[in-house]
Amino acid sequence: QWNDMVESILALCGVAERYGVRPVIHPHAGGYIEFADEIDRIAASIPHEKAGLCLDTGHLYYSGMDPVTYLKKYQDKLDYVHFKDVDQKVYEEVLGEHIRFFDGCGKGAMCPIGTGALDYPAIKQALEDIGYSGYITIEQERDPRNSDTSLRDVKRSVDYLKSVGYHI
Repeated sequence: QWNDMVESILALCGVAERYGVRPVIHPHAGGYIEFADEIDRIAASIPHEKAGLCLDTGHLYYSGMDPVTYLKKYQDKLDYVHFKDVDQKVYEEVLGEHIRFFDGCGKGAMCPIGTGALDYPAIKQALEDIGYSGYITIEQERDPRNSDTSLRDVKRSVDYLKSVGYHI
């Protein structure tokens, strides 16, 4: 199945290339490419000329990895970054309940940046250390039925990131 997936990704890369689009692979909690060994394997399977990586700080943490370590580890393949944060208390409850990722989001496992477990000053330093100058998307992942505070929470995230030295 892995080889079939890699062949499919490479085929999609070919289509994207014909349209002038740069594809990225986004390891995602609850997805087929989620854990450290899977990220290592896909990074080895897909040449950077074909597709880059889009690493997500929240998904890395949620799946047991340190975002700083993985941003540095894959700096040569890193094309894009997503930012989110994880509420440690809810995260531990979700892990204890053994529920699916999106059900965990529905319980509030993802929170505004700066209110959770991730160390965004250290992430900023890591991005500076590797010379990352690409785009970063700030996300507030949640159950769509609980989206009424999304704009407020994203503003809170932006305000926090500015307060620790990010230029937004």
